[in-house]
Amino acid sequence: MQIVGINIGPAAAPSGLPLVRVVFEGEGGESVAVEMARGEDADGALGAIDRAKALLVQTATFEMPVNGNDVSDGSAERDDIHSGESSIYTFEYRDGDQARQVPPAEMPSFEAARAEAIRCAIDMLVDLEPGADDLTGWLVRVRDQAGNELCAIDVAEAQAARQANENTPL
Repeated sequence: MQIVGINIGPAAAPSGLPLVRVVFEGEGGESVAVEMARGEDADGALGAIDRAKALLVQTATFEMPVNGNDVSDGSAERDDIHSGESSIYTFEYRDGDQARQVPPAEMPSFEAARAEAIRCAIDMLVDLEPGADDLTGWLVRVRDQAGNELCAIDVAEAQAARQANENTPL
């Protein structure tokens, strides 16, 4: 989904707890809303957007085996999801000459974190403009819980992955 707008506003949980709602609006009328507990966030709207993005990354990569139960009411029984293999990863995104980190995310494996980094780098290619932006160097870096860099997805690798995706038959 190509994001064309972001709206931030107040919301309330069924319990009455005050929330903040971040709505990512896409082309063609799609939208994704993330509701979060209000925090004491000094970054205001930018902090809320970063927290919402991190939640989306965590949600998109979370695999939940279900024992045949409907998950819509939240009462599904959960299997041992990742057998203790999951780890905490931090994603760092290049933003011009600066880097921006989102809050750490739990991922089932390094391979899943790397795949997510590649997906994000491909999405970032859309915003790069030849002649105006530096089309070399890293786009997304993945760090472990200790802050050690595990991998960096550069422009060339993102372009190759995008090309491979476009050539893959449905």
